[in-house]
Amino acid sequence: MLRWFGAGLILCASLMTRFSLVESERAAQRLRLALAAAFESMEAEVRFMLSPIPSLLGRDYGEANTYFTQVKNRLSEDFDLWDAWTEAASGLPLSKYERTIISQMGWRMGKDEEAVCAALAFGANGLRRIYEQAERTRQQKERLITSICLSVSLLLALLLL
Repeated sequence: MLRWFGAGLILCASLMTRFSLVESERAAQRLRLALAAAFESMEAEVRFMLSPIPSLLGRDYGEANTYFTQVKNRLSEDFDLWDAWTEAASGLPLSKYERTIISQMGWRMGKDEEAVCAALAFGANGLRRIYEQAERTRQQKERLITSICLSVSLLLALLLL
């Protein structure tokens, strides 16, 4: 009886691990999409309204608010825009490649309107491309995660029984 209970606990732990892995990937997808939309919105504001980037950081960008709040906080600590942008990007829960894309945008933020718009478009396009690629393979990844988690838990449960 106790062995069956242990096997059930192993299976539950496996399902919780699967849920955690899948949810973290889904959260990363939502963040990619929110950042891309925010960059596109900021680009339009800069291009058509000539708004400076620091004034745009306080707007509501949904799930990307945390990133822009960090940039704004760094600016209030006497960082320049490039350093604030880069440092805030290093804390994002995305891949190193994606953090690099966002960091590279920062060095063009203090320049003229065209450079800022090009940087924002570069970031938005890069994140949209990664989002679409990850979305195409999402179901396959989720099935793979599920099969690995269940296989490992069943193997451990069989060893226990």
